[in-house]
Amino acid sequence: MHKLTRTAATAAAGAVMALALTGAGAVVTVATASAAAASETGAQGWDVSGSFDTQQECVTAGDAGLADGSWAQYRCVLFEARWDLMTPA
Repeated sequence: MHKLTRTAATAAAGAVMALALTGAGAVVTVATASAAAASETGAQGWDVSGSFDTQQECVTAGDAGLADGSWAQYRCVLFEARWDLMTPA
């Protein structure tokens, strides 16, 4: 239970920091190991639309997709030292 609480707190802190650093209104998510493993397979209704070296590159691409109507929402997920741009399937 303690590990679950610590993992949830770490993920929440990462999301808050990401929003503060980007200044964007988009959802930016830092995944836990189990969610990241699911993202690799495109599970849970999300597809990988790109992979980036930095979070800012991912957010920029995600915002561009919002602006041109490619998707209505996105997530930037840290997975194996890369930022994956996740969009609804």
